[in-house]
Amino acid sequence: MKYQLEIENSDITNIGIKSIIDFYKSMSIDNLQNVGTFAFVTGVPSPFLNVVIDIRHNRYNSNELLNTFNDFFDKYNMSWVWFINPASYENDLEALGFKFIEEAPAMYFDLSQQLYNHVTQDIKIQELYRGDDLKTWIDPIKEAYEAPEEDDSFRKLNFEILQKGSTQFKHFIAFQGNEVVGAGTLFCTNESVMLHHLATKKAYLRRGIGSALTVFMMNRAKELGFKHCFLDASEDGFNMYKKLGFKIYSRTLAYSNTIID
Repeated sequence: MKYQLEIENSDITNIGIKSIIDFYKSMSIDNLQNVGTFAFVTGVPSPFLNVVIDIRHNRYNSNELLNTFNDFFDKYNMSWVWFINPASYENDLEALGFKFIEEAPAMYFDLSQQLYNHVTQDIKIQELYRGDDLKTWIDPIKEAYEAPEEDDSFRKLNFEILQKGSTQFKHFIAFQGNEVVGAGTLFCTNESVMLHHLATKKAYLRRGIGSALTVFMMNRAKELGFKHCFLDASEDGFNMYKKLGFKIYSRTLAYSNTIID
């Protein structure tokens, strides 16, 4: 394993995995559930937004499931990723033609603890509300995740969710001067929150914008009465989250049977 667990608590692990499932369910336009597996399609042409979450204890005998999931995602002509969480390399996905993509650390912060005191005077953060078109929010995300400029599906999906009156998704943008330089999303479910789509424009990296956004959203979650904060860390963001006090409670393995550059 690339990442070592720092928290071994089955309750935290279960809450974290449930939060991940709730996130994709809330984003999805269709879903399919089998014993120990959950498939979600969002309609956004990104494999990591059309996923299977596999929480089975035995990750073998997956061939029949694979046929079911291929049929499910083929209806929408979407590439997709198979997540195994908690991570276990004892599975048969590579034997079924999947390519291992990554091992990602799932991280946790107890919101009853004191938050890292991050004050940056020249960074201002604004929460966006229902009615906002999210065009300022999507720009840093598109740049950071290298999404095609012409693809507007992710912004439209989040805009439609807001227009339906959902209070689960709270979107934020960061300013430096008059320039929008970063963005992020707080997903709220039950007694926990997840931080998603934290992004900083490339010209403004390593100026404390990601840390400022993260701490701001954590404080917002604390104000709302949430107890648990989760996120799935990228390799680039991992050290920042460690510095802010997040600890690894689980790991996710990602596999794909489509080619991802």
